[in-house]
Amino acid sequence: MPDIIKVDTNDKLRTLLTDVLPYELPLWFSNFTMYQRFSTPKHANAYRNISGLEFESETGVYIPLDYLISRGGNNTSRAISIMHPAAQLKVCDFYNEYNDLIEYYCTKSKYSLRHPYRKSTKFYGKTQEGSKLIDGVESADEERIVSSSYFKYKKYPFLYRFFESYEYHKLEKQFHSMLQVDISKCFPSIYTHSIGWAVKNKRLAKAKPRAHGNFDGEFDNLMQLTNYRETNGIIVGPEVSRIFAEIILQKIDLNLVNKMIKNNYQISKDYDFRRYVDDYFVFFRSEAVKIAFIKALASCLLEYKMYLNEAKTTIASRPFATDISLAKHALSYAVGEYFNSRYKGKDTDLESIAQLTKPSSKANKTISEIKMALANHKVEYNSISNYLFSAITKRMLTYLSKVAEIDAKEEFHLNWLLVDLDVLFFVHAMDIRIRPTDRLARLIHDLLKRISDWPEIHKEIIHKKIFDHVKQAINIFINHANDMIGLETLNLLIILTMLPSKYQLPENKLKEYFGSLEEHSETNDFYFRWITFMLYIEGKQEYKQLRDELIKAADHYFLNSDDMFISSEYFMFYFDYLACPYIDEPVRKKMIEEVKKITLDSKQNSVQFNVNTQSQIVLNKDFIVSWRDPEYLKNSLEKKEYIFSYN
Repeated sequence: MPDIIKVDTNDKLRTLLTDVLPYELPLWFSNFTMYQRFSTPKHANAYRNISGLEFESETGVYIPLDYLISRGGNNTSRAISIMHPAAQLKVCDFYNEYNDLIEYYCTKSKYSLRHPYRKSTKFYGKTQEGSKLIDGVESADEERIVSSSYFKYKKYPFLYRFFESYEYHKLEKQFHSMLQVDISKCFPSIYTHSIGWAVKNKRLAKAKPRAHGNFDGEFDNLMQLTNYRETNGIIVGPEVSRIFAEIILQKIDLNLVNKMIKNNYQISKDYDFRRYVDDYFVFFRSEAVKIAFIKALASCLLEYKMYLNEAKTTIASRPFATDISLAKHALSYAVGEYFNSRYKGKDTDLESIAQLTKPSSKANKTISEIKMALANHKVEYNSISNYLFSAITKRMLTYLSKVAEIDAKEEFHLNWLLVDLDVLFFVHAMDIRIRPTDRLARLIHDLLKRISDWPEIHKEIIHKKIFDHVKQAINIFINHANDMIGLETLNLLIILTMLPSKYQLPENKLKEYFGSLEEHSETNDFYFRWITFMLYIEGKQEYKQLRDELIKAADHYFLNSDDMFISSEYFMFYFDYLACPYIDEPVRKKMIEEVKKITLDSKQNSVQFNVNTQSQIVLNKDFIVSWRDPEYLKNSLEKKEYIFSYN
């Protein structure tokens, strides 16, 4: 069983660790060190004084860090955001003040498949090997829940769980057809003032607009604060945005049922529906009901300035078997056959491990079988990569546990691992997104730990296999940078830091990679790129030229910014730069003095602080990046393995 970890419910700042960041981040990015800084008043004051920002201000203007991620396959990219640290602190205040009302307004609709229902007091630690909670297929737009969360949730953490549930099968027995439709650009379309329409009603909300000190007015103001004071659209990524949307969509659920009653259609009798975030699943028996439902839903959404995405409407008839579920079944068989071939007969003990002399041939055959399993279903790799990683990783770790009991590891024991790596890197190459790369990083970290006592020659072969695959993936990006999102490849560079120092890319290859990222970037990822490369090259002499170029680029950025500290990217980057131990301290201290000259406070006066006093904190204490923690990657990977209990 995983460990049960109790939550300090009196710690207002714990929201920084749960609900304010998107999942899709570089492996080094964590709010944990910033949480430590802001938990210490003396440290928090240093960041406040240097930036000139009033963290407590209700009328602040903060620019989020917006960047693009891939949806996978041929889908268009998606913009997600990191809100400003000062705005994150305001989320902490809001949760602390209004968590009871969040629970109340998120539990009004019984048709929502995923919603908060009460504050968490504990969560389960790292997933244990073989847990069902790490197995399954993610839908293309599924939002993954990681680490602990501020709230407990009902009913299904992942959409596929609903499709495998008794509830779903019961609906299938009653209704012979299912319609799936979603809201077009839901989060970017949400009008922040409409939170008042959902909490009160539209007429009352307009008559008594957004007063401070009430729930809807404060939530409205908070979502504007996180998004550069925009009222049209909310930022995508943080859990707090999903909660804001959930309150509005729950009200729409109830309005929808009432509208259908006026049309003489009864829920659970003539039709039924469920909603997962912004996806609706409608169960019906007649065409007239389906048409009436779509018309009623479109009308209810229009009241909130939202629209249906008719291009993504699909209809299924019984049996409700999706292409993804059929593909998953076929892949389960293919993966099962592959691992069954690892053992003689039906035995899976140590003595029954089969001899393998040609790992490359076995890998090619296994990859072909996976491709054939997918060829019969209209499914892209991004829809099943999570399942494949789970299925293969789980069996691979079981195999490693068995081999750990053998004193003398032989070549064929190694060969099976080489096949596993070839297969997993192939799956990753078919779906180079942040999530699959995270899965790959966690596996490699675990693998390297488990083979630490293997013969040196075997470890060398595995190290080289990993290095060659990662280098190949980086080369693929360099050669095809015009049709890939470079940000999603940065974690590959972090994976290489797990290997011995002899396995490192030459400076010219790194410069070529950095140049491709810079040339083809269509998103705000300079901060991500700069930190990732600096973490890789550290203070190593062989990378001096690249390090000097990075420092020069950072200097230009800090001294030529129009937005400066109200920009999330500038604020985070600046304090991470100042804490970087791979840049001489006098250089960093000079930057404090130079930036101080051009920094204004909220009243447009020059900031006033003692450089010598404040620099003792910001030059020696990590902010976002854990520069000084040699275990930062291990800790980050472990945090991503936390699962949230919904029971």
